[in-house]
Amino acid sequence: MLKLLGFILVVAGGAYIFPQLYEEQRGPCQALETKAIRLNTESAGRDALSNLAVSLTDGAIARDKVARDYPNLPPRLGCVVAYYNFPEDWRL
Repeated sequence: MLKLLGFILVVAGGAYIFPQLYEEQRGPCQALETKAIRLNTESAGRDALSNLAVSLTDGAIARDKVARDYPNLPPRLGCVVAYYNFPEDWRL
């Protein structure tokens, strides 16, 4: 039973940390905004615009959106949930 609990904690911790590492950001909300920018600009090939937007992101937009979509979750945890379950209405 203790091994199962340890395994669940490791998987949950990895799922929480992965977006930040993959998007090279300091927090899950910034990683969520970076993913939104990346998905909305990669098809258009606007690399300079994408890089500028990513450098200016601080996670505030994602925190506000997540607070409305997942009101019962803390904002950082809501950003992780939204990262894996990326909202279709965030795509332009």
